[in-house]
Amino acid sequence: MKRQFLLYFLFTVSYFSFGQVSFRTVAPQDPVVAGDSFEIQYIVDGKESVENFLAPSFNGFRLVTGPHVYKGSVIDLNVARPLVNTVYTLAAVKPGRYVIHGAKAIIGTTELNSNDVFIEVISKEEAFKRNKRKDGSFFSNSEYFLRPGEDPVKKIQQNLFLKVSVDKRSCYVGEPVTATFKLYSRLESKSDIVKNPGFYGFAVHDMINLADKRKKTELLNGKTFDVHTIREVQLYPLQPGKFSIDPMEISNKVEFSRSEVNKKTEQEIAEGVLAPDYNENFHTNTEVYENTMKTEAIAVSVKPLPAKSKTDSFTAAVGKFIIHAELKKDEIAKNEQDSMIISVSGEGNFTQITAPVITWPAGIEVFEPVIQDSINRLTIPLSGTKTFRYTFVSDKPGAYELPAVSFPFFNPQTEKFETVSTQPLKLQVSYKEKVKDKITEAKKTSKGFHLNYWWLAGIAVLGLIVIILFLVTSKRKTKISEPVITQIEQRTSVESFLQPAQMMLVADDSRFYNELSRSIWNYFSNKTKFAGSEMNKNRLNDFLKGANVEQQAINDLMRVLQLCEAGIYTTVVHTEDKSEVLETVRTILLRIDSKLT
Repeated sequence: MKRQFLLYFLFTVSYFSFGQVSFRTVAPQDPVVAGDSFEIQYIVDGKESVENFLAPSFNGFRLVTGPHVYKGSVIDLNVARPLVNTVYTLAAVKPGRYVIHGAKAIIGTTELNSNDVFIEVISKEEAFKRNKRKDGSFFSNSEYFLRPGEDPVKKIQQNLFLKVSVDKRSCYVGEPVTATFKLYSRLESKSDIVKNPGFYGFAVHDMINLADKRKKTELLNGKTFDVHTIREVQLYPLQPGKFSIDPMEISNKVEFSRSEVNKKTEQEIAEGVLAPDYNENFHTNTEVYENTMKTEAIAVSVKPLPAKSKTDSFTAAVGKFIIHAELKKDEIAKNEQDSMIISVSGEGNFTQITAPVITWPAGIEVFEPVIQDSINRLTIPLSGTKTFRYTFVSDKPGAYELPAVSFPFFNPQTEKFETVSTQPLKLQVSYKEKVKDKITEAKKTSKGFHLNYWWLAGIAVLGLIVIILFLVTSKRKTKISEPVITQIEQRTSVESFLQPAQMMLVADDSRFYNELSRSIWNYFSNKTKFAGSEMNKNRLNDFLKGANVEQQAINDLMRVLQLCEAGIYTTVVHTEDKSEVLETVRTILLRIDSKLT
């Protein structure tokens, strides 16, 4: 009877408390070592969504990545209770005791505040001291000592391994997939990344890499591992189909002691810089074993966007967005410049968003927009604002109405196409022109006339000399060989496609690599007649092999295309000279063109 009453009491408490919402901060209980990273979690328990979330300032720490929002549930007495977990990864900068304040969340009409937490940051030397027992041994789970009879190969397999995880294996075109590569270690080892994964079919955005030195400890099967996040990327699929995230491959040199010593194991990771004689850096009285490991290949199924509800004006935007439009001035004089600024804000595949379609009234001349990005590259998906500034003039006075601008996008959460629109804008163009501008223009025209007179005379004389030289040389029966004509035609063809990239040499890296990529694909579109989704590196690779193009030229081309993708979609600082890159592309295309003509 007492047992039945207790169960009834627990069920009643759970039932009435189920509707309540709690908000708490979760932080590491153990001290954090300076230079290492750790996670701060803000958990809303009992609600499926949060209307508004405000994180505190993380004074004394460096933000590595976040916020990452995870939604799930917890089972309590066979009843599922929703959870929303917002996670930030921070890096400890220097030793000390710090307070991280709670966050604020708006849930319905209620504002909740999570609790403050305290973080103790200690130096590596202090961590070493605290790990040491009075008898000289350590509290760590060190596997540095190779005991008699132990199999070193098996011990390495159990205590050093590489894992890859993805947040989804099925998505829509333009919907991000996050892939994380981690190294788990309980050994004294030095690891070298010998092969980074390929991400063919995706636009790649790097979030975490080796330079971030993201490290934490995890309990796995009752053992404590040092976990190093080697790389975390957002992958935006460019077309539907079945794609694969290639394996990452790492070589390791693991040191074991022949005798039991007091040493806390450490893990070093590098990329392509470990010298062949790296064993000399290991300690004496030890044995060094080498092995290689790699992650599994991850298959990702990319679904096409629903064709039935797709609008004609849809470009490539996938996510959740809003749009705003404004005029720099709503009253201008005839032939006076003005600007219309279109801002697209929200979260999604910003790197693939193109300028919205605008229907301009007759009488307005518009120039190509200047595009600016203000993107938070640590969120999943990317969030921020993309701005398109259109400069225009009008030589026809009057009252204009600039119609509403629509921006269609696909929302992967609702699995529907949605459209947001601006308000129409009023513009007044007056009949008056600035007198000063007229006088200045008249002076320029007058001065230009006198200068042009002498220029025209000089050009006429020069033209006469050219004609005479042509008549003299044409009498010679010098036959130009066919190969020379072919080479000239080749270079002219290639140069015509590379001309836009040539003009972008003075622009920033992103615009240059974007134009270079466009030039390359325009060239191959002309040569191969590929279109739409056919224009991808895999298809191009197969085509060039079928055309008997030498493998070295194909490999060089693929490396350049990958460099272009890095320049367009990442914030990597490029050390390559853009003129040299352009010359390399020119050489590659000339080599390929000789096979395709």
